[in-house]
Amino acid sequence: MVFKFIYRNYIETITFLKKMTGHLFPKSKYYRKIQSWVENNKKRKFPKRYFVMRLEGEDANKNAIFASFKLGIKSHMIFRGYLAKIASLLPPSKFQRALLRVAGLIIDEDVFIAPEITIDVVLNGWTKFRKGSSIGIRVNCFNHLFEQNGRIILGYIDIGEGASIGGFTTISPGVFIGEKADIGAEVKIGPGVRIGKRTKIGPGVMISSFVSIGEGAVVKPGSVVLENMPSYTVVEGNPAKATNQKTRHKRPLSGHLVNVKSENKPANVI
Repeated sequence: MVFKFIYRNYIETITFLKKMTGHLFPKSKYYRKIQSWVENNKKRKFPKRYFVMRLEGEDANKNAIFASFKLGIKSHMIFRGYLAKIASLLPPSKFQRALLRVAGLIIDEDVFIAPEITIDVVLNGWTKFRKGSSIGIRVNCFNHLFEQNGRIILGYIDIGEGASIGGFTTISPGVFIGEKADIGAEVKIGPGVRIGKRTKIGPGVMISSFVSIGEGAVVKPGSVVLENMPSYTVVEGNPAKATNQKTRHKRPLSGHLVNVKSENKPANVI
């Protein structure tokens, strides 16, 4: 009871300080632009997972750290950054996940998060770990990615129910990973990638930007995926190509089954 009381008051205090410090710093024009996109995106019939914006004028020529501060609220970034760092040093636990939630992650029930995870502290609430998912050691989740000439890709990260992410994997903005997908270790996933349900991605795979990998596909270790891949196929190579192998057999036609209709009927009694 004492621990629960301390824990509850600790989280409430953190949330209160987070709101209070937010009023000390004005919101940048980029932050307002992002919020405007978020609100408009919610009204879409099919919301987008990512969008592209550009820094203006001199901001486009400055380093990524400065530009990150221009994107969000400074106090919130620093606050969430410290919480995320503390949480990354903790073993998997309720307290670890509570800190990560305050730091900006959306975490469902029964989620396993290994130590030393890196999360994006610029955008709050843009990464979601769904029920039963497992996140390996030193996984990196980035909701914004800087490119040349001030171009920035911003996007949500959505890890599906029961999905498994191997250690040392990097996940870029706008990535969707379907339920029960199995992502190996040291996989590099570019921005805007969509990975289907029950897909298996081998260790060391690189997936290029804005590529879709279909449901149930298997990508062999070390492959470099540069184009969309169909469902239930085996993919391998550099560049990766779909092979003639299939990951499951088609459902047999009812005409090929013996006594389909009579199979469940009781035997005649003589």
